[in-house]
Amino acid sequence: MMAVAAALCAFCAYAQEDPSKETVIVDPFTNSAGASETARDNVRSAVISGFSQVGRFFVVDAMTDSRLSKLYENRKIEDVVNDANWKAESDVAYKAVGANKLIRGTVDLHYEHKKPNSDGKMVYYTDINFTLQVFDITTGALDGSESYKYSELSLSSYADSFNSVIRKVTKDMTQFCNKFFKMESYILELGEADKGGNIKDLWISGGTEVGISNGTIFKVLSEKKIGPKVTRVAIGEVIAKEVLEGMTRCEIKNKKEGEVIKTKFNDGEKLYIELDRKRGDGAKEIGRLFGF
Repeated sequence: MMAVAAALCAFCAYAQEDPSKETVIVDPFTNSAGASETARDNVRSAVISGFSQVGRFFVVDAMTDSRLSKLYENRKIEDVVNDANWKAESDVAYKAVGANKLIRGTVDLHYEHKKPNSDGKMVYYTDINFTLQVFDITTGALDGSESYKYSELSLSSYADSFNSVIRKVTKDMTQFCNKFFKMESYILELGEADKGGNIKDLWISGGTEVGISNGTIFKVLSEKKIGPKVTRVAIGEVIAKEVLEGMTRCEIKNKKEGEVIKTKFNDGEKLYIELDRKRGDGAKEIGRLFGF
């Protein structure tokens, strides 16, 4: 029997008290003929769990939220998600929650198979493929999508290999969030200068409560006026080394960049910190070589 993933976490947007967390709605997922409803629901549960564990999101489950669940009463999920007839009603409900982003998913494949290994013992495989989409609720535009393919094995049962997939889905949501959701902070203060006057570290706003972990990489941004427009340009890069509640100590990666940061900060300029979406999930050096 297929193991069931952890129960879905449901939150009420009315009770949101932390404005630093972004509200995200997770719609019911759809599934193709090649995937069961059970697999679909377990993958969705893992996605919600993964978003919750990142720590910087207020997750609204459209299936349990009192305002959104009404969209699906006596209607097929596919109708609400895809049918233009329900679009206006859906948009009104989404915006009432106060979220800016909507997550939708389609599970395309759930396949179980087994074969003997070199010792003649059976190995149980579970293959699951699915796609996630991120929509901007205000504009209705698709912000981006990501497809995932998993093939996990177990020496004991399909349930174990299936649960291994679910655990990986939950874990991989950190990288998904870092890629598609902007995380911004600012420099609180600089660290102590060494004998040569060089600044090696600094403190930024935000810590464990917004999901920062050791090894998270950030870009340091300075505001620059170009004609009538104010834009932000990167002036350096820092990496989280000590994460506390409400603040994080970051190491400045480059001595030259550290001097630029010190000068601008001491001149009273507000310097912003933005998650490096390609490399912001605490990947080690070998991972950064491949651009993530």
